Amino acid sequence: MRAAKFGVPVNKLDVVVSEDTCASANALLTCEVALQGQAGPEWPIGAWREVDAIHARTVFQSLSWIIERVKNIDGHVDSWIDVPLSEQGCQCQRCAPTPPRLIWTKMDRKVKAIEDQSQAGAYEQALKHRPSAFITQLKLDEATGMGNVRIGVNIPSLIHRAFSRLPTEHRDAPPKVSWRLTTDYTPPAKLNLPRFQLSGNKRDPEHTQPPNFKIPLRPEQLRSLGWMIKQESPDAPPFIEEEIAEAILEPLGWRAEGRAQRPLQVRGGVLADEVGYGKTAITLGLIDSAPHKKSKDTPSKELTHGRIPVRGTLVIVPPHLTLQWKSEVKKFCGDRFDVVVISTAANLNSLSVEDIYDADIIIVASNLFKSSVYLANLEGFAAAGSLPTQEGRYFNARLKDLLASLKEQVELLKEEGATAVFEKISEAEKKGIAPF
Repeated sequence: MRAAKFGVPVNKLDVVVSEDTCASANALLTCEVALQGQAGPEWPIGAWREVDAIHARTVFQSLSWIIERVKNIDGHVDSWIDVPLSEQGCQCQRCAPTPPRLIWTKMDRKVKAIEDQSQAGAYEQALKHRPSAFITQLKLDEATGMGNVRIGVNIPSLIHRAFSRLPTEHRDAPPKVSWRLTTDYTPPAKLNLPRFQLSGNKRDPEHTQPPNFKIPLRPEQLRSLGWMIKQESPDAPPFIEEEIAEAILEPLGWRAEGRAQRPLQVRGGVLADEVGYGKTAITLGLIDSAPHKKSKDTPSKELTHGRIPVRGTLVIVPPHLTLQWKSEVKKFCGDRFDVVVISTAANLNSLSVEDIYDADIIIVASNLFKSSVYLANLEGFAAAGSLPTQEGRYFNARLKDLLASLKEQVELLKEEGATAVFEKISEAEKKGIAPF
């Protein structure tokens, strides 16, 4: 019987994630076995050689007599282990190259997205040559007849891949990264996810009545109101965005995972009470209970990401409910709030920035945003060309471009005034920029 000697990490692995740490892997298991002159061609003599993906299955089959002894190891790595981040963070083109940009072109009377050919080739090559998550190396000492096996996992590379999938726009909170290794992993035959359940409010405390309500809310409505106010609080628990990248070493039943997380403050929620429960009244109670700083002075135009902040609450409802919502505001709150109702594009065109800035509640019909007049106005103000006539991926891409240009127009309005904005609109109309 051939003797084998194994080794696994005794202490916690010292892993640090930066742009360069993915250049090497962390050894998790080493094995020395007396081959007694029975080494096959897979054993390189005198030097370590990595087992490539093409020959991995054949090599592991030849090593099955060793593998059965090391499938399950106790390295204390099966729970999530936090990893410190360097100042450079996790932006790594080696492990997570930037995908090629999309170019829109007209083919067979349809607009289709194709990858930029100048970038696609380099991207494919980068994916092929990115560091392997698992690395297995073999070496044979010809003089002693001892074969050496070592298996490592590239933890930083997995974390880089996971981190690259996290959204980055308007995310200021620092990320948190971690990893774990499961050494007895068996792919499930069927993925069984826990059933989604809606939470009730029977055990929630009742909130006080809204300060300006003409009709009091019922106890169960006050419980919902208390939950909504708690969700709107700046101290509300954040939503944790999470991405995981995994790799499986099938012959050993090992699964390595790299995880990237970032907290995102998303205040609010979904009030999912039944029809007739009084959700409109509860929502108005939330608006009435929130602090409002009323000012009749000239509104400030301080911008945030190309937008003009307002204190008003935007309510988007089906078209047939716009007037009902206005009457509900009157019913429960009297003349407490200034209400603006926008049922059509004509209503919108008649308003000024000050009208929106002064409003407490802006009620908008949901079909407005697909109105041809509204979209034409958006095209004009954005001064960045036209939108396609049909919805789809190309429409969404062009809409994103127009909204980015609209932000620039708002900045221009703030810095140089309305005349500069209209001059840019006129220039765009003269150029006649249009989609395919």
